[in-house]
Amino acid sequence: MPTRVYKVSTRAKPPKGNFPHYAPLVTKSDRDENWLGLDEFNGKPFSKKWRELELIISMPRLPRPDFFDFGGSVFVCSERALELAGDPLEMAGELLPVRIKSEKGRFRLFNPTNCIEVLDSKKSKWERWGPAGQYERLVKPAFVRNRLGEISIFKFPEDGASRIYCIERSGDPDDGEFKAAVERHGLTGLEFELVWSSK
Repeated sequence: MPTRVYKVSTRAKPPKGNFPHYAPLVTKSDRDENWLGLDEFNGKPFSKKWRELELIISMPRLPRPDFFDFGGSVFVCSERALELAGDPLEMAGELLPVRIKSEKGRFRLFNPTNCIEVLDSKKSKWERWGPAGQYERLVKPAFVRNRLGEISIFKFPEDGASRIYCIERSGDPDDGEFKAAVERHGLTGLEFELVWSSK
């Protein structure tokens, strides 16, 4: 089986009903937003001593997922998600305690800290942008297979560690593969987009 890399997104659409997406989370106050800062969650451990945050569901009529959207570079896991797919998450980053107003259970914000230099720049696709085309933006990543390592979830620095990726080798959750665990247990809220294959 070839090695595949998927981009992990919290933009999944609920399978039943006409809902455009699952209920997302936001901070309770501007003070909390400022404390989190713009330069956090960039593939490194949280830089300050963590304090448990209270988050709120910004669209309460939407269905609740197992993995909540809290911006593209992190997500929030329900207790069920932690029980069924927590091992690969623990290996790849921090699970920081949060509360969700009016929701019962234990929740953790997943901050991926496994940020590795695996991009094959020459085989990746880039596009120019900016007024004079002076900037390059990564459109389709390609990876160096033997640098991917054993941890199934990662970020990479060339895109500012702004997106979460996961590796599929065997498709078996017993091998510590995150995507396989999510799919085996029917966990909701995440979408996996194939971006690269070694085949």
